[in-house]
Amino acid sequence: MRKITGELTGSITTGKSNLETLTRLLKETADNLFDLEKNSGIDILTATTLLASQLNVPASRNSLQQFQLKLHTATQLLEESEKNTAGKTYDATLHDQLLQELTACSSLIEQQQQQSATLSASINQAKQQVEQRILLTQELNTVQLRGEDISTLKNLFKASGFVNYVSSVHLQQLCNAANDRFYKLTRQKLRLEVSESNNFLVRDFMNNGQLRSVKTLSGGQKFQAALSLALALADSIQIHSQSKQNFFFLDEGFGSLDSDSLDMVFETLRSLRKENRIVGIISHVKEMQQEIDTCLTIVNDEEKGSEIVANW
Repeated sequence: MRKITGELTGSITTGKSNLETLTRLLKETADNLFDLEKNSGIDILTATTLLASQLNVPASRNSLQQFQLKLHTATQLLEESEKNTAGKTYDATLHDQLLQELTACSSLIEQQQQQSATLSASINQAKQQVEQRILLTQELNTVQLRGEDISTLKNLFKASGFVNYVSSVHLQQLCNAANDRFYKLTRQKLRLEVSESNNFLVRDFMNNGQLRSVKTLSGGQKFQAALSLALALADSIQIHSQSKQNFFFLDEGFGSLDSDSLDMVFETLRSLRKENRIVGIISHVKEMQQEIDTCLTIVNDEEKGSEIVANW
């Protein structure tokens, strides 16, 4: 009995000693936790919850790396900002002024954007109106041209209008063909033109291209104009009649020409020889007879009458 009592007393003494040790360790642990919570700001309950939970190590490591990267970036920005603001002080008044200016600029930008939108709409509307006006103008021109054509046809078939129209066209073509020769004969000084009343005019390039009447031409120039028109008419007749004849007569009044005009006539006639043209000239001018080697002279004999003398 004494033996059992001694064993129980030893067990109780050992238990008390262990209890005191555990109590002391528990107090030290509680003190350490209190100090840790106080110094680090970590909530004991939160820490206990985190320690009790099962952590996803890879995910936590990835989150930690992302946080470290952001922390590094923020640290660099902070350092750069500190460098930029070194030696500068914060001015609340200037800050408010800048805010007001920023607000005013934002308002102005908004107004300008609204005006820009309004102008864009106006421009688009103007473009549409211009396009519509172009189409209407084209239609108007087409209608006006048709009206002019109808008016022309109406005038053509009224009285002798069609005949006058056709003759005007042929006269213009004749004038154009005659100018090929007349312009060269006058050494690029004169050209023939047809007026609205189908009268011939002369374009004088020695007088700033002024128009003047053919009556102002000299005798030699008149001959050149008449010869050019006659040759152009002969060519036109030859083409339409499909004739191969290359011969015609000129019954021109050379008696009123002075010596200079006659020289111009002779020079013009000599130029026709290069074109293989045969031109018969009827004239009483002796100088003309002397210039032409091959001719027929008609002599009036009082007894025999008119006699023809060949000279070739």
